[in-house]
Amino acid sequence: MQQEWLTLPSGITVRDPGGGRYLIEGLLGKGEMGAVYLVRDRNSMNDLYALKEVINPDQQDRERFTFEGEILKRLNHRALPRVYRVFENDKLKRVYILMDYIKGRNLEDLRGEEPESRFSLPLTLALMTPIVDALCYLHSQDPPIVHRDIKPANVIVPVGADEAMLVDFGSAKFMLAGTATVTSRHSPGYAAPEQYGSGTNPRTDVYGLGATIYTLVTGTIPIDASSRVIRAWDKRSDLLKPTDILVPTIPKAIAQTLERAMSINSADRYETVTEFWQTLNAFAALKRDQVHIPRVTIEDVKLPFTVSDTERTLNQSPQEQSSPFLARRLALILLAFLELLVLLALVVYMLQHGL
Repeated sequence: MQQEWLTLPSGITVRDPGGGRYLIEGLLGKGEMGAVYLVRDRNSMNDLYALKEVINPDQQDRERFTFEGEILKRLNHRALPRVYRVFENDKLKRVYILMDYIKGRNLEDLRGEEPESRFSLPLTLALMTPIVDALCYLHSQDPPIVHRDIKPANVIVPVGADEAMLVDFGSAKFMLAGTATVTSRHSPGYAAPEQYGSGTNPRTDVYGLGATIYTLVTGTIPIDASSRVIRAWDKRSDLLKPTDILVPTIPKAIAQTLERAMSINSADRYETVTEFWQTLNAFAALKRDQVHIPRVTIEDVKLPFTVSDTERTLNQSPQEQSSPFLARRLALILLAFLELLVLLALVVYMLQHGL
């Protein structure tokens, strides 16, 4: 299905039944069933948020989305964005989640700037430490919460921060463990086999975490799970290349740990993220204090659209704001004055010539 016509343009205000009004600044991303917008709260123009939407959901999707959103609102973890509101817009036939906008750069982009497009093992483990903590926090909820879309693009190093954050956990891909809900949306290379049909559980996130670490340390995205399953049915060798084959400096024990985390059969994986992480770190035996997390500055962050004049003005000091603002006002006044003179000259000319 084509989505271009479904996304809302900049300048549109999305309203929620509780009186909130959110001005769309631009499109941050989109998928099969919705989009993510950067929005500004019209009641407090300094505040920017990410607004996630699901387009034209059915009754079951709306109820599940709202229920999950209420649970998300109660979450509080340093490596997760806060969720503030969940609401429906009947006129637009869309459901929305309003959450923190995390300004920063994701690991997919950052690794692309490294030699061979990969990080060292110590840096990878340091970057993923808060993400693992966030996953353990989600899985410890009652009922447990399964992220289901762990990948480098969903791990962001915020501007000025020394820890990464896990984003995109409030979309329609999000689910509660123990349900049989299956989605047709996957991230190739990072989605576990069960996401293609049998339903998910916390071990699904073990697979996604393993696949993410695999990419970060090798610079290679794992082959998609669906291809691996087909190969397994034919009783042929696994198409997943071990990390120590791709990068010989990676210890064999680390490679085997990642392979187990990414097992085709869910039961063959580590039972919990904690177990997987402890095993990985035991074999790594690294000195974390010698690792330096990449620092992201405001100049490093590039939005896929032009930030509004309001945003630029709000980010300036009062002295910086006054000069360009007055200059624009004077220019508009001068232009209006000139237009008035032209109009008066035209009227005089018509009167003089009897027109």
